[in-house]
Amino acid sequence: MLGVGMSMMRKVGTKISPILVSLAVSLFVLPVGISFQLVTESRFVLPNCYTDRLILLLGGLGVFLFLACLNRGLTLEKSGPGVLVRNLDVAVAYGIQVIVFDKVPDVLSIVGALVVVSSVVLVTVNKLFIERWFKYEI
Repeated sequence: MLGVGMSMMRKVGTKISPILVSLAVSLFVLPVGISFQLVTESRFVLPNCYTDRLILLLGGLGVFLFLACLNRGLTLEKSGPGVLVRNLDVAVAYGIQVIVFDKVPDVLSIVGALVVVSSVVLVTVNKLFIERWFKYEI
């Protein structure tokens, strides 16, 4: 779903506001989430504690602002660094889960995070190698 938003952003370029693209991605995700809940027959339950509700609200606002900043960055710069940072947020989320919440993820989650981090490292090394060694060849 985020890929749809990034493709839209690359297509429209600087013609529209990054906030509008973030809003479009958010509005695209909403019906997908609702239909997923209907298919899996799961219930949407708000937390009882107001602190948890505030954390959910601030988390959603943070993700929205992250998308807006990422979209703005993609209009100004090459997409490579932005996509690499976007892929590393999985590893950061696991780090926060272990350090802040003292909750160790299961083995498959750790393997998935290692796959994501290793692919980001390989893409970065590949880009550096290509840019450095083949910079002047045409």
